[in-house]
Amino acid sequence: MKLNHHTRVSILVIVVAAVLLELNTIVDFVSTRRSFNEQLTVKAQRDLNESHRIARIKEEVESAVAAALPEIERQADEVDIDTLRQVLRQLSLSQPQIVGVTVGFVPGKAAHGAVGGAAIKSQQAGQDATGGEGLFGLYLYENGDDMGGDKSMRLVEQRLDIDYTQRPWYARALQSNGYWSEPYEGRYTFLLMCSYSLPVRNAAGQKVAVLAADVPLRELSQMATQFYDNQQRAALRNGLLHLFGLLLLGFIVVRAVAHLRRLQAVNAEKERIAGELRVAHDIQQSMIPKTFPGFPERDDVELYATLTPAREVGGDFYDFLIRGDRLFFCIGDVTGKGVPAALLMTVMRSLFRTEAGRAAENGGADGSGAVTLSQHTGQATGLAAAIVTRMNTLLCEEQSSGYFVTMFVGVLHLTTGALDYCNAGHEQPTLGGDPLDIKHNLPVGALSTWHYEGQTVRLHAGDTLFLYTDGLNEARDRHERPLSRRRVLKQARQSSALSPRQLVELMSSDAQRHVGSAEQSDDITLMAIRWHGGNTLTLRTDGGDLHHLEAFVEAVSSRARLSDHETPRLRLAVEEAVTNVIRHAHATSIRLDSEVRDGVLHVTLTDDGQPFDPTQAPDVDTTVPADQRVEGGLGILFMRHMSDALTYCREGERNVLTIKKEISI
Repeated sequence: MKLNHHTRVSILVIVVAAVLLELNTIVDFVSTRRSFNEQLTVKAQRDLNESHRIARIKEEVESAVAAALPEIERQADEVDIDTLRQVLRQLSLSQPQIVGVTVGFVPGKAAHGAVGGAAIKSQQAGQDATGGEGLFGLYLYENGDDMGGDKSMRLVEQRLDIDYTQRPWYARALQSNGYWSEPYEGRYTFLLMCSYSLPVRNAAGQKVAVLAADVPLRELSQMATQFYDNQQRAALRNGLLHLFGLLLLGFIVVRAVAHLRRLQAVNAEKERIAGELRVAHDIQQSMIPKTFPGFPERDDVELYATLTPAREVGGDFYDFLIRGDRLFFCIGDVTGKGVPAALLMTVMRSLFRTEAGRAAENGGADGSGAVTLSQHTGQATGLAAAIVTRMNTLLCEEQSSGYFVTMFVGVLHLTTGALDYCNAGHEQPTLGGDPLDIKHNLPVGALSTWHYEGQTVRLHAGDTLFLYTDGLNEARDRHERPLSRRRVLKQARQSSALSPRQLVELMSSDAQRHVGSAEQSDDITLMAIRWHGGNTLTLRTDGGDLHHLEAFVEAVSSRARLSDHETPRLRLAVEEAVTNVIRHAHATSIRLDSEVRDGVLHVTLTDDGQPFDPTQAPDVDTTVPADQRVEGGLGILFMRHMSDALTYCREGERNVLTIKKEISI
């Protein structure tokens, strides 16, 4: 399937967007993993190389806090804010690693022994700030992220305005004699810290406060800061990529909406065309005869046909009509498929009907007689070839598009079983299960100067003619294997005894089984015609139809199962009866009817001549020499001896003579 420009651009944009998003994910993952690996590697190396320094810092911090503890314990019962502040300040300055010191009193303990009201005021301020009863705490911390310059100038005092009694550094210290907290992030600076806490006892040995010193974990803080910076840079890069991705996505959405609108318009147009094709399909199907049996009032012929188009409309067609005692029929296949083939199919069907009607009226397609002569062979081409020739001439005159039509046209004389046919490049039919002999003419419309040659064959009562288009033998399964002519011929031979409807349905089912789930590649048209034998023959006494008499008698004898010995006798009796009617009754037309009744074959001749009863004529004296006999009477003698009974009557203006022949069982 070939993609249009808009589809290719849309696919390209989607691919680019997907690649960019995947690239962003990969870059983000690689960058983050590299940053973590680098920082963790550096930290691990530092921890490994400076583990002794950490131990030393831990020891120094514990010593500094322990050294400041006695001074705070001396004030435990009588707290002086200035003295307490001075002690905390000295503790912070005594150790560079300490960035903050805290003292938090047990609720209510800071009020006892207050000097000059300072503690009371501090206590009240703490109570108002925290909302707790008797809470008092003081926090001195080092302000500044770079930790450089004079440390004493960076110390900031902060009254504890929180309920510190639930904090681990306070609660755990009261339960032990020294507690190192888990690392945590500082409240007033972006540092990871640990706190070392000791309980403060008064003179009575009661725990009245907790003294804590904060020690920064500088390496981890630097790693966190760097990680944060890396994340910020990655966030900027990712943001730009995401923004570009959003722009691409917006572009895709806009194009998708535009494409959807175009698709909706195309679908609407397709629906309109599909609707028109459905109408065209219905019109085309209505032009093809679909009512079967086609001639329910007749018992001498049986016909059935189907057309299965590969698309909504197709180029296959068939048609049939009876004019007088002749059945005109055709089957055809227009090259190509779809609407052009369907249009030409309607033209061909109309041409066939027109030319068949003209042939029936005039005795030939060109009005010159029953047959025309081929310029190639000089032989009679017959009605079928004349019809095809006329159709070829008209089609070549009217169209120059290069289309042509394979056709089989037949004219079946229903009384005698004589089949006049012409094959124009079509598939070879079967007759009685065997291939029908055909001459290879060009398809109709291929060459305007081509002269089509017809053929004739005489059908026996019960013979079936099966015709089909190449959609049957070329039907392909999902492996592209065709059904093949060989299989069609084999099936036709094995099924020759079936009725036309059964034969067509069997062939159609066989093709469907072969194709299976594959898509039908071509139109399939099937037609079967069975001739049961004629019961009636009308003759013109000018001699133009007398050649049908012999075939009529043979067909009647075959249908009645008359023996091979009696069939020539009946033929002689009927021929003599017709001759006498023409000579003595001077009739202009004779109608022959056949009927089997009570084991007797009745052949009745009805004519419009003068009254003449051959049953009353005297027998000829065969003992008298021929040159001395009275002329006439010998034919009547043959009639009497070759039949089992003769009857005559006059009905109105017509003579009615019946020849009877008993059927031996």
